[in-house]
Amino acid sequence: MTANTRSSRPGNSKIRLSARQRVSAWLSIHRECAVDALRRLWQQPASSAMTLAVIAIALLLPALLYVTGKNLSQFDSGLAQANVVTVYLRSDASQGDVDQLQQRLATHELVSTTRYISPQQAAEDFAEWSGLGDVVDSLAQNPLPASLVVQLDDAQYEAIVQLQDMLSGEPGVDMVQMDQLWLQRLESFLSLTQRAVVALIIVLSMAVLFITGNSIRTAIASRAAEIRVMNLIGATRAFIARPFLYSGLWYGLLGGTLAWVLLALLMLLLRGPATELLAFYGAQYRLQGLGASASMVLLGGSAMLGWLGARLSVSRHFSRF
Repeated sequence: MTANTRSSRPGNSKIRLSARQRVSAWLSIHRECAVDALRRLWQQPASSAMTLAVIAIALLLPALLYVTGKNLSQFDSGLAQANVVTVYLRSDASQGDVDQLQQRLATHELVSTTRYISPQQAAEDFAEWSGLGDVVDSLAQNPLPASLVVQLDDAQYEAIVQLQDMLSGEPGVDMVQMDQLWLQRLESFLSLTQRAVVALIIVLSMAVLFITGNSIRTAIASRAAEIRVMNLIGATRAFIARPFLYSGLWYGLLGGTLAWVLLALLMLLLRGPATELLAFYGAQYRLQGLGASASMVLLGGSAMLGWLGARLSVSRHFSRF
């Protein structure tokens, strides 16, 4: 038999597929498995809906806590504007003491700007925002001291304490005022929120793995006879496992999508009251949602968790076949 005759056999022509044909066949197989897995979920609406609801709730909790921390961080990022130290001067402080203090602050690495407020200016400002100008004018002597308003570049609690200790020992300084406790509490709460988000992600990711794995285990048990038949006719393990892996992928992706929808509905419900509340703190503050990047992480992570849960269940329960 010649070489031309051998090459014209149908078997040999099937073996010599081009790379493009192999990729197309591979994509076709996976597309059919994905569509079949989605169809099987659709054919079991009650059990699929319950599984998706549990997955969505598990994913909603860390997403909601993340959004809470994201909105609170607006106040942390805005501390640079409100990060002001007020240095009250003694009544007997000389002009030389004030000039020397301003020079030291101007060269300090933590200080952005300084502004001197005289007792007369302090009285005018107080009368303007309080509406008690007549009371101030009726006093025989202005009780308000001169002060220096110091704008800082660094809003960290340790930096503020360091500057406060330095200013307290300067000549002519009576008192240094800054609400460090509020700053420290806000930073501690934001740090706690971040750690809580990480902890919830870890714990609830394991819950999603168990939920998906249990659903896939049930699907494997219901198709045990089909799996045995495929084993007998020589189907590979990858071929048998592929529909279940896509089922897990759909569980995770659809559960993450449902969690995203629930979070969007909660944000829509809270937008009105939250906007009214944030308006008291400034027009720059607004209610923020999950965001595009975090949404992609939620959907991609949930899909990966579903696939991984299915993978673990398949590896464990296929050994008996």
